[in-house]
Amino acid sequence: MTSEAYVFIDGLEDTPVICGVTRIKDNGKPGQFRYGKSYLGRPDAFPLDPINLPLSDEVFSTSARNGLFGALTDAGADSWGEKVILSLHKTKPKNKLEFLLAGSGMGVGALVFSLSQSASKPKWNKNMVGDVPMLLRAKDAILRDEAIPEEAKKAFEYGSSMGGARPKTIVQDGDRSYLAKFNRPDDLFNTVKVEHASMTMLKELGGKVANTSTLHSHGSDILLVERFDLLKGRPIAHFLSANSIFNLPKLNSQSMQTTYTYGFLAEFIMKYGDNPLDAHDLYKRMAFNVFMGNTDDHSRNHALLYHFDSKRWGLSPAYDVLPINNSKQHGIGIGQEGREGTISNLLSQSMRFGLRADKAQKIINNVKELCTEWPSYFAAHGVGGGDLERLEFVIPDV
Repeated sequence: MTSEAYVFIDGLEDTPVICGVTRIKDNGKPGQFRYGKSYLGRPDAFPLDPINLPLSDEVFSTSARNGLFGALTDAGADSWGEKVILSLHKTKPKNKLEFLLAGSGMGVGALVFSLSQSASKPKWNKNMVGDVPMLLRAKDAILRDEAIPEEAKKAFEYGSSMGGARPKTIVQDGDRSYLAKFNRPDDLFNTVKVEHASMTMLKELGGKVANTSTLHSHGSDILLVERFDLLKGRPIAHFLSANSIFNLPKLNSQSMQTTYTYGFLAEFIMKYGDNPLDAHDLYKRMAFNVFMGNTDDHSRNHALLYHFDSKRWGLSPAYDVLPINNSKQHGIGIGQEGREGTISNLLSQSMRFGLRADKAQKIINNVKELCTEWPSYFAAHGVGGGDLERLEFVIPDV
């Protein structure tokens, strides 16, 4: 069983640059990460996580995530990705580190992993938009646990580390890279069209939102989400999820008001980011999620990017935004009332975003006004009548 691997950063040079080494232990002891001396000596060195992995020659330890720091597991497979890896590899990964190695180069951000200290393969994707029909067949086979043709195995392995539970892979169209997301047979509504409509609607509020489009092929709809961490197929930024920034082994009602919250992420942005107004952008997203019932706004669906050109942190474009249910119980804390999706809770910690109460109220009013128009907006983006009826029971009345 593998217990040590080397961490590389792709995008700083023509080939991946070694950054450090990570070790995990199976005897219950903490895992470790250490930056390499050559990396620490680089003028463009940056911390993979400024809170939990600051630039230093010390050995960092963690007992979370099977001994792996979140900044590393962000580049690894989540539930769908692990299902793909298990379907495609004859030698099955035996621990989380082996999953990282199996999906190396196919995840979000710039990190790649290797057993070799001297080199790691760069990020690379072979799938083209024209391969979508084959990818659809492979997706259905994986969901049904059927045998997968060898060609489809190789094609679908790209994107196995993009995280999340929904079927997805990566496709290329010229210089642009896309995350291709597929519907599932058990979806309550056409998720592809609803997510595209939601993301396009969120753009009306300004701020950063990933570009999306839809593609129809062989009777199926596919959502194309433009990759904001790549340019011409090469990484341009390091990706750090809110989950890694929070770095909490256990959650309770107190953490849902303080450290496992939108407000904590806003404070990170204002401390480390190059644009404090990103915190206002995050506030708009939070309000939008409340009014639209996007209760799947968990900590892996928010992220910061370290941009190689500006050498600064910034809020990533919004992604994975769509109505989920009307429970008003959100994935991370909103304010003094914890996860409650209410206007009073939205207002309760507006100062953490650098917003006075009157400015926060104005943002809430603008977001609410936009969200009341969702039926006509969704219909204009191809959401069918039956789905619109079902969504009436999903989108809450706040």
